[in-house]
Amino acid sequence: MSGPWERRWHPLLDEWVIISSSSASRPWSGAKAEVSKTDSPQFDPDCYLCPGVTRASGHVNPNYQGPFAFDNDFPTFASHAPEPEGGIDAAPDDATLASNPFGITAASRGKCRVLCWSHRHDLTLADLPAEEMPAVADLWLAEFSAMKANPDVKQAILFENKGVEIGVSNLHPHGQAYGLPFVSTQGKRMRNAQARYAKHHNSALLVDMLQHPSVANDLIVEKTQHWTVLVPFAARFAYETWIVPNQAAKDLEDLSTEVLHELAAVYQRQTQRYDVLFQRQSPNITHFHNAPSDGDADNAHWCFHMAFQPPLREPDKLKYIAGFESAAGNITNPVQPEIAAERLRACVI
Repeated sequence: MSGPWERRWHPLLDEWVIISSSSASRPWSGAKAEVSKTDSPQFDPDCYLCPGVTRASGHVNPNYQGPFAFDNDFPTFASHAPEPEGGIDAAPDDATLASNPFGITAASRGKCRVLCWSHRHDLTLADLPAEEMPAVADLWLAEFSAMKANPDVKQAILFENKGVEIGVSNLHPHGQAYGLPFVSTQGKRMRNAQARYAKHHNSALLVDMLQHPSVANDLIVEKTQHWTVLVPFAARFAYETWIVPNQAAKDLEDLSTEVLHELAAVYQRQTQRYDVLFQRQSPNITHFHNAPSDGDADNAHWCFHMAFQPPLREPDKLKYIAGFESAAGNITNPVQPEIAAERLRACVI
């Protein structure tokens, strides 16, 4: 285990992460995250995601039970997005960038969907009955497959924003699916890193990572037949965890029903660990990292995984991305990953 000051290389993002456990001991007189004590109702007639409610757009939700998805009424990307005058279809080539990199535009054609995990307004995925989690996983797969099949979509990103601390606009537990008309910046970095590794080792970076002593000895939180939960060696957030398949799979479509449903159970247990660790309903940002669908040959080397990035460093303290990190683009983690893994393993769920 390292001392309080160490740089660790993030193999998926090709960047340094600064592990600085000494910074966690600084006297704190800044803002604290208050824990709301108000119990949510099972149904909220003022919630736009609850069954039977008329949304701000005028659309009426069906009286659904279980998971439910619909087109976002205020999307970031849209299939009917107009083509700007002089816009281009693909990323600008080197010749264009060399001659005139200014004022380049393109249409933001794509798709945005809202994914409600349940008709219940008061149940997060940590609280949902375990027998209802397979239906949630089936929704993940159905929405991803529809996005992937959309010709406008080059990368489908599923994610969940949970908790007022990260700025959710609606407290009904839900996720979202974005179909991007390009491959995201993070997607390109992850693809390049995994393809480079595969060409040298003829194997998947993330699967090999599970066997490396830096992970296997101290960073694994849970291991099942098909999945491993771990704190990444170069974690960028205090209690960041990944769920990685024990055998490589490019995306959700590569998973059998058995493996997909096991993922749902593992996912739920990890959300429950966070609630135990922080002694509250824990805010979180969760990413589903599926391979892009733009036809690039290097997509073949991608390994699907999920990443949890909780914004809390302590139950009442948020991890802020402020001056140095905003300027440098490199993140400082105040909790040593091995200690985070040990604390998460100790959570009784």
